[in-house]
Amino acid sequence: MYTKPKYIQLIHIAKQKLGMDDLSYRAMLERLTGKSSTKQMTIPELTKVYNELENKGFKKTSRKGKSPSTTQLKTKSNIAKKILALWIDMARKGIIRDGSEKALNVYIMRIVNEVTQRQRPDPKMLYVGFLHTIDNTMATIVVERLKKWQQRVERKNG
Repeated sequence: MYTKPKYIQLIHIAKQKLGMDDLSYRAMLERLTGKSSTKQMTIPELTKVYNELENKGFKKTSRKGKSPSTTQLKTKSNIAKKILALWIDMARKGIIRDGSEKALNVYIMRIVNEVTQRQRPDPKMLYVGFLHTIDNTMATIVVERLKKWQQRVERKNG
């Protein structure tokens, strides 16, 4: 069960995906509900229209894949893809509980702050680092930490 705006959104997406022209779309709405606009409809009427579009072949698909930060943003470091690959591999092996990119960014931020505080101690300063913003030096440190973590766990598990 969706909210009214979500139903309207899905119905409009279905109309587009099925290649329906406006005339046949409005005729279908009239036939099913007696109304020519989805904004005038109640949720049960929208459900009826949505089910009809599903019967015509519309299938709701969710976006699967990487988050925008890995696919659309350019990275400062050439090593960023290696970091992401290591993170995903460690998550698949069960070394990391949360294999999300958000968790990776938290991990990177922690390392960047730790290293930067050692180099330039300033208790008032918080240094932020994310996968797409860290430079090659910091990225190398992150890769080496991930490798050591992975080796430590694999040695422990035998």
